Amino acid sequence: MAEQTQAVAGLRVMAAVAKADGHLADEERKQIAEALAELAPDVSVDSILSEDFDLDGEIAKITDPDVRAATYRAAVMLSVADGEHHAEEDKVLAKLRAAYGLTDEGTGVAKLFEGQAALAPLEHDQATRDRDVKRDVLGHSMMAAALGANPLPLVSFVTEVGVFYLQGRLVRNLAYYYGYDVSMKHAFALMASTFGLGVARMAIVQMVKFVPVWGSVVGGATAFTTTYALGETIRRHFEKGGDLASLTKKEAKKAYEEIKKSAAKAEYEKAKPEIEKKAKEKGPELEALAKDIKEGKADEAAIAASLEDLKDQ
Repeated sequence: MAEQTQAVAGLRVMAAVAKADGHLADEERKQIAEALAELAPDVSVDSILSEDFDLDGEIAKITDPDVRAATYRAAVMLSVADGEHHAEEDKVLAKLRAAYGLTDEGTGVAKLFEGQAALAPLEHDQATRDRDVKRDVLGHSMMAAALGANPLPLVSFVTEVGVFYLQGRLVRNLAYYYGYDVSMKHAFALMASTFGLGVARMAIVQMVKFVPVWGSVVGGATAFTTTYALGETIRRHFEKGGDLASLTKKEAKKAYEEIKKSAAKAEYEKAKPEIEKKAKEKGPELEALAKDIKEGKADEAAIAASLEDLKDQ
């Protein structure tokens, strides 16, 4: 199948970026393996990360303009995921841009993974906190769904990154409600290590959506249920007296999967009419925000403010 051949080539090119600095951490490899097992079950992690292949040859296999763009986007995601800059990664990205005639999207996307906007002082009354926490979980979930429901062909990559950003921001907010001032980088790391919601998975999504037999993995419903289950798992953990150190992967992942299959789906059905309305009403604003991010015109504070405005309206 031509689509699968090109998608696999794209995954290998993406992997070349992950390995470009000469080191692939065990955790990174594990995240890629888990994402492949879920999203592209007939592609082994060894065929992507361990086998030797000709990078130029894999780049040449990709002829479809959309797959080319997605390959570059996936590569950009992995290059900014660790928050560090590597010259060898830049060389691979430059090679892709030259081969495919693409512009540099890395700067704008990287800003979502840098810095952090200040959080407002907390109300310490428990009733107020409970109200605000639940509102935050539902609000972020609905905003993620609105982003996921807007196709925005020219900037869909950035809207997908936006969903990931909202999830990281929700994790940071929830930790703050319960007394932990964590960075966005820490929040993203927690999402990846505990819940499997890392940049590796998001990068692989860029490729698998071109292969019908691998299924559809993107959309408003998925964005809502993953965000809601993430938030609810953390909220329930803290409400039971747990802390960040006791948020173990095995127990949290089990709770997350159970919530995603039941409570999150039920909440999505209740919120669906409002989500569809918000997606339609906010489409132009979402597109403008996505374009600003893509062009590097919005820093992290501006992005956070724009998403907050959209979430609360």
